Amino acid sequence: MQNAQKEKLYLGIDGGGTRCRARIVNDAGAILGEAVRGGANTRLGIDHVFGEIIAAATMALEQAGLSDRRLSDLHAGLGLAGLPLERERKLAESYAHPFASVCFATDAYTACLGAHDGADGAILIVGTGTCGQAIVAGRELALAGWGFEISDIGSGARIGRTAIETALLAHEDLAPSSELTRTIMLHFHNSPEEIVAFAEKARPADYGAFCPMVFDADNHGDTIAAGIINVAVTANRNILHKLQEFGAKRLSLMGGLAEQMAKRMPDDIRSDLVPAQNDALHGAILMARKHQKVHA
Repeated sequence: MQNAQKEKLYLGIDGGGTRCRARIVNDAGAILGEAVRGGANTRLGIDHVFGEIIAAATMALEQAGLSDRRLSDLHAGLGLAGLPLERERKLAESYAHPFASVCFATDAYTACLGAHDGADGAILIVGTGTCGQAIVAGRELALAGWGFEISDIGSGARIGRTAIETALLAHEDLAPSSELTRTIMLHFHNSPEEIVAFAEKARPADYGAFCPMVFDADNHGDTIAAGIINVAVTANRNILHKLQEFGAKRLSLMGGLAEQMAKRMPDDIRSDLVPAQNDALHGAILMARKHQKVHA
């Protein structure tokens, strides 16, 4: 590890709502250490977020056999959920961080950089939430990603919530029932009051836990499930078409629902789909390298 003491070090952070991933590489791009901590969406509070980032970076340094004193040597690229909000970006930029240098972007931006290894392209992250991002000739376009409450129609969380809403309607004979709606009501012991108690505390991931049930029902020919999925597919297709119109020639689907959505897309989208070359941590490190060179 003597050589590592002399090398320039880069930290990549992928901070989402449920976990914060960290990776440290040297100037040659070799991975020295990685770590995972809790959620780092800026809406969780900037002190909390930087606490998780610093803890993850410290753990990654430890894995690399380096002292936590090397935090001040790290050139950090932080891709964080929540940064589309200007108020969150200002809080992050003004925070007294311990790193040698720092730059910020949304987690979608760093995921897009990583997916296309810094080249032009676009991504749609579709998992518990959704977010589209394109980078074309230095221009950027971000779509969706405004949160479960008002956005992310094509997400696993919204699919799960719609399934529960539909099951409750069917239970009261206000909508057609199916095996899916009956299964969901059985999960709540056929009690609307249990659903109310669930909804009072449920977070997006809790609703997303019902998403696999919907796809399973669709595989068994459940028309209610098919209708719920079609709403999500339409929303995601519209995002991808907008990314294409922006000029993106290569599209990558990322996240837990990527495969399910890819096979349901029309030919004009599927013909532009390419596998992601790298992950969001790689993109965050690319961003940190560029920022460090510009400000060196």
